[in-house]
Amino acid sequence: MAVGNPASRGRRDDPAGRRGAGRGLSTRAGARTSAARRRAGLAAGSRSSTFWLPIVAALGVLVLLLWYILAHQPSHPAAGGGSLGAAAAKAGFPDAAASGSSVAGGSSAPAVVAVPTGPSGCQTGKTLPGGVTSQTVTVGSVKRTYLLAVPQPLPNTGPLPLILNFHAAGQSPLQAEADTGLAGTATKRGYVVAYPAGVSNRWNVTRATAAGPDDVAFIAALLGDLRTRGCMADNKVFAAGLGDGADMAVTASCAMPGRIAAVVSVAGSLVPASCPSPVTNLFEIHGAADPIAPWDGGGPARTAPFAGVTTQPVTERLGRYAQATGCAAAAATEQLPGLGALTSWTCNGKPDVGALSVIGGGHTWPQAPAHPELGPTAATFSATVVSLLYFQSHPVLGSVVSPTSPSLAQSLGGALGAAGN
Repeated sequence: MAVGNPASRGRRDDPAGRRGAGRGLSTRAGARTSAARRRAGLAAGSRSSTFWLPIVAALGVLVLLLWYILAHQPSHPAAGGGSLGAAAAKAGFPDAAASGSSVAGGSSAPAVVAVPTGPSGCQTGKTLPGGVTSQTVTVGSVKRTYLLAVPQPLPNTGPLPLILNFHAAGQSPLQAEADTGLAGTATKRGYVVAYPAGVSNRWNVTRATAAGPDDVAFIAALLGDLRTRGCMADNKVFAAGLGDGADMAVTASCAMPGRIAAVVSVAGSLVPASCPSPVTNLFEIHGAADPIAPWDGGGPARTAPFAGVTTQPVTERLGRYAQATGCAAAAATEQLPGLGALTSWTCNGKPDVGALSVIGGGHTWPQAPAHPELGPTAATFSATVVSLLYFQSHPVLGSVVSPTSPSLAQSLGGALGAAGN
């Protein structure tokens, strides 16, 4: 399929984004109210057709359903990120523009970025500090900041899995946690969660130096930093994000091949033109009524440094991604009553690729607090629970589709049924 524009679309109150276009991307500055209860997520079903998108897992249907029932109410924080926000404030984490500086120039960053290596904390016996801390890592000569949430006490389960959660443009990490509740929920399940902070609260997803620093280099440095400071599982790194944050997650997975096991992209806009032979499982959650990054592409114009950037159609970019994995299967679409349409690209032995068009969803995280300026917020399921179950079902780097993989479509339907929807 034709390669689309390797670019992204800013999300909220991006000063280089869409305010001037009248299609605001504003985030609510300051604290957020407690979010609506999260009621739905994924559970497993069984696969009987190669046209279904499978979740590669060793879990049975009953186990996944039980997990969903126990987990369908994630720990959603109160205003400002709740306990996470209080801990971050105590640790001195900024709830505004991140530290760092833009880099002038007209060239692009290297297509592939290596993660720095050093003695693993698993070998040295080093452990990460429990709870929530503010961390910095030096990239070149610039200090970059990230918020780190570590299970407390540390589980005795061996090397720890990591989730990178990327905030939307115009958001801070704390505001992203207020919307998703991901750190509060995931740490209870043994995950370490890192919230990288974009310079001026935005991401350079185009990787053009004129647009800012190389954020992929930042993420690579972050991974290397955590690896040497604690016992982390190199093959259990996952990523999620909203809007430009979703695009940053996908961009990082393409630029760091073999480092991220699975990505959940919510309201994303792009797959980079350069994404050779990806091995990352990719699931897109996209509101059918998204006014900022429409399902069929286009959307409001952006200003410098992202002038000319437009959203790539969802099926075009994910189909292109599936082809890059080596899967030549045509897209198959099925309706999930009350939820939306699931489009999947399914090939045995290849990564799991699919997209869900969400009924009643805008440019928002399902079951987050409402943001009317970004369109409606779906309440039929929790994107946080879906993300965690997707990661659990693709537990290590290299998880691929198999003939016995359960169907994602049946899992979604079963989870909604279990929740009484």
